[in-house]
Amino acid sequence: MAANTSISLVNLDFDTLKASLKTYLSNQSLSQDYDFDGSNMSVLLDILSYNTYLNTFYLNKVASDMFMDSAQLRNSVISIAKALNYTPRSAKSSRAIVNLTFAQSNLTTFEIPESTRFTGKNSNGSYTFVTNETLTLYPSNNVFTAANVSIYEGVIAQDTFVYNSSLEGQRFILTNELIDTDSILVGVTEDNGLTPLSYTKSTSLFGLNANSQVYFVQATEDTKYEIVFGDGTFGRRPKNGAIITANYRVTSGNVANKCTSFILDDNLGSYNGYGSAIIPSITVASTSFGGAEAESIEEIRYRAPRNFQTQERAITTEDFRNLVLQNYQYIKTAHVYGGETATGTPQFGKVFIAPATFTGEFLSDAEKEEIESYLSDKCTLGITPVVVNPDYLYLLVDVTCKYDANQTTLSPSDVSTIVKNSITTFNQNELNDFNKEFRFSRFESAINAADTSISSNETKVTLKKIVNVVENTLVTISVQFRNTITPGSFSSSEFISNGRRYSYTDYNPNANTFQVTQTSGNIVVTNTSRVVYLKDVTVPGIQTYQNAGSIDYITGTVSLNQINIFDKVNETGIIFYSKPTSPDVSSSKNDVIVIDLSNINITVKTT
Repeated sequence: MAANTSISLVNLDFDTLKASLKTYLSNQSLSQDYDFDGSNMSVLLDILSYNTYLNTFYLNKVASDMFMDSAQLRNSVISIAKALNYTPRSAKSSRAIVNLTFAQSNLTTFEIPESTRFTGKNSNGSYTFVTNETLTLYPSNNVFTAANVSIYEGVIAQDTFVYNSSLEGQRFILTNELIDTDSILVGVTEDNGLTPLSYTKSTSLFGLNANSQVYFVQATEDTKYEIVFGDGTFGRRPKNGAIITANYRVTSGNVANKCTSFILDDNLGSYNGYGSAIIPSITVASTSFGGAEAESIEEIRYRAPRNFQTQERAITTEDFRNLVLQNYQYIKTAHVYGGETATGTPQFGKVFIAPATFTGEFLSDAEKEEIESYLSDKCTLGITPVVVNPDYLYLLVDVTCKYDANQTTLSPSDVSTIVKNSITTFNQNELNDFNKEFRFSRFESAINAADTSISSNETKVTLKKIVNVVENTLVTISVQFRNTITPGSFSSSEFISNGRRYSYTDYNPNANTFQVTQTSGNIVVTNTSRVVYLKDVTVPGIQTYQNAGSIDYITGTVSLNQINIFDKVNETGIIFYSKPTSPDVSSSKNDVIVIDLSNINITVKTT
């Protein structure tokens, strides 16, 4: 039979299918006199077209979900990721580090058991934190002290299973979707309770034999996870009838981050045989951090192939970056470079990782140590990972926005809110990443597009750098704007040194070093001496100046003389300001450009 050329295999929508069926039947000698638009024949053609269309749609979706790039269902993405040996990250418990002091002289030892509960508070509410190990303390000076105790947000849950070798494909699916898989502890009890065994988590078959007491964790449908035991060759298989228990934390994710205060919930006095509760003194060494939500479909789609490339080892810079992004959701991106390219003296044998968070905040020392410890197990011998802060270059924006009040019912306050939201979105999508540039024209266009009533805007940009210094110590400060800056615009926040109050500036009205010229209508200011001054502002209304360093306006580098700063006044550090000569701001090396969202100045005017 000749191929039917009247039925289109390209256009598979309902109308095209029906039209092609009509064309095909009308060309048949036995049906040339039929009215295909008549009710009976039209209904039959509708049925055929619907059936063909539904089958086409179904097969298209099935084919689409067979590939990582086009899959839409989470279960499909997880299944494909499983073939790449990638386990999507679960929700993560927030972790805090506290110091505990129990004042008690009548006990010789004091025990803090595993799963001891604390309550932590932040701006979102109260959350339960637990210890993940048992600590035994001994008295010193009539007190029991536990330093740097890690506590994790979440409540302990348990699932119990019975191993049945007669069931083909038996599965051990953990019941809670908000599990932190890092907290799973698996115990197997065999021989009617006579043989308790502890199983440990494994991520590969390397080094396993038939007696290895290990389990694997893999993602399953409905955003849950399941435990998988060995097959008797790679990993020990539990005996028939064995009781399997899985204990784990159920976490609230990232909402429990930044808890700053904690109280003990459990009565450890009674637990240790003392007649009443013993309330400890608790100091917070590190506020809670690291809490995260489970990976989304798009995150799995992006990370699974790159994890397959990395193969759980850190050799190339991309390996380090992929491992950090996979395991720490609060990190947006990371810049990785070898110690041989470090600024100043090369540091061979080190790999520097500069993580940038979504919020633009620096990581705490505890967070840095955790990442370094994690990466150390993935490195080759002789390589030391070092986590450093990115060099944030903040932009202070002053926006004067004009809008037509006749085209909208919005008030000036509403327009201001819309503009601020637009700036926030621009900051998230266009900046806050390495190797990103601030394009002034795109920024102005984003503001103008925030609402149809906005006709124009005038924006001024100031550069801001924060340098943290150790107080009461001689320090030499270097400020790197890495952009050409305008003479006469450099200044700093105030600080106290040797009982006097100072700030830095490159403008000294008493020095004849500034020249003002006008070229093609533009006023140009030059500082012929390129000197930075220490301005004494101790007495209001009286300022004195002394040389304090030098400034390179082309590279944006400021080198300050050694100084002893007794009080930074500003808790975050010494803040330096300057104005760029170009409205476009570029980044290089370890720079991350970010708009200072807490200091946006928006003025709204009607046209």
